[in-house]
Amino acid sequence: MIPLACLLFIVAPPHTVVIVTPRGETIVPLSTERGSSAVAAPLLAGPLGLTAAIEGSRATVSLGGAVFVFQLGAPFVRVGGVVYGLVGEPYVARDTLFLPLHWLADCVPRALGARYHWNAVATRLEELPVAGTVVATPPMAPAPNPLTGLRHHHAVVIDPGHGGADPGNPGRFFSGGLVEKDITLAVARLLRAELTRRGIAAQLTRTSDTLIDLADRGAFCRAECDLFVSIHVNAMPAGRSVERTAGVETYFLSDAKTEDQERVAKMENDALRFESTPAGGSRGPVDYILKDLQLNEYLRESARLAELVQDKVVAIHPGGDRGVQQAGFMVLTTARRPAILVETGFATNRTDGAFLASSLGEHKIASAIADGIVAYLLEFERRRVDGPAGGS
Repeated sequence: MIPLACLLFIVAPPHTVVIVTPRGETIVPLSTERGSSAVAAPLLAGPLGLTAAIEGSRATVSLGGAVFVFQLGAPFVRVGGVVYGLVGEPYVARDTLFLPLHWLADCVPRALGARYHWNAVATRLEELPVAGTVVATPPMAPAPNPLTGLRHHHAVVIDPGHGGADPGNPGRFFSGGLVEKDITLAVARLLRAELTRRGIAAQLTRTSDTLIDLADRGAFCRAECDLFVSIHVNAMPAGRSVERTAGVETYFLSDAKTEDQERVAKMENDALRFESTPAGGSRGPVDYILKDLQLNEYLRESARLAELVQDKVVAIHPGGDRGVQQAGFMVLTTARRPAILVETGFATNRTDGAFLASSLGEHKIASAIADGIVAYLLEFERRRVDGPAGGS
């Protein structure tokens, strides 16, 4: 690196050049160096921040992201693929590189027009602000929903269990001849209304008394879906404790660990016998569908969703808390999002049955499930902002 000066060839040379940059204003003195038209200004490197180097007869100057290549003693300069003619020639004297002022006054503004402006009357070179260096203000986060606090769009698929030729369990203590498929559809419709009221898009896998194959239900929850929630009613087989067992439990998809979990999964998966494709057909048995369960990236999220929904429903349910459970439900295997199955109570228990068959009970269950979904989505939004350290 060597000092840099500037050489000017004009009829009536000025005594100084003014360099104006965002860092301040500098007056660079000029002096005649070679002949009557040769003047030089020392140390442009300071105010402009340029760098210069000499290799043999070639001088290289970097300024504003551009590289100017000079041939000592030749009246031209090359920048990129463009060659500019100069009024004067660059040269070295007393270990200082001298450049024609014509380069500063004409070539630099032409090559870097967005950065520099030359004022010939004032003999002034101004460095202009660069638009690209302005730090953009990050977009404001959407305003929170006044009911939920959620800031983003969310969509949930609600699955009313059973339907059509598949009645579900017969509803031992349901009034008016109701069966499981009637209760699940009523709760699902109310849940859709609750979520819609809170600004969350909601879709039902069935809106009437229709049979939908288990594998097709989860497929509703794909690209435009955040969560899958299947609604069911539990029942105990005949025995001494059949009427005593009560309460709500929420499942996520994983291998069953207890006999009771296996019992519930078998009861709900029995819907396969009503489908056009038998269990031994193209879909295969439950074990085959669950063969890649360990690769399910949503297992942990499903477990958390189940926990939050369970907490909310237990708070309003007369039957008590049977906890978060896990089992191999076929209806959950095709949902490519966090998915849960809510057993809303026992049709074989007198108190649960009356609660589930009542309009008040169905409204309470739907509202509580909606509360759990909102709680999960709020956590999800916070983790998305905080990043991996936030726990996602």
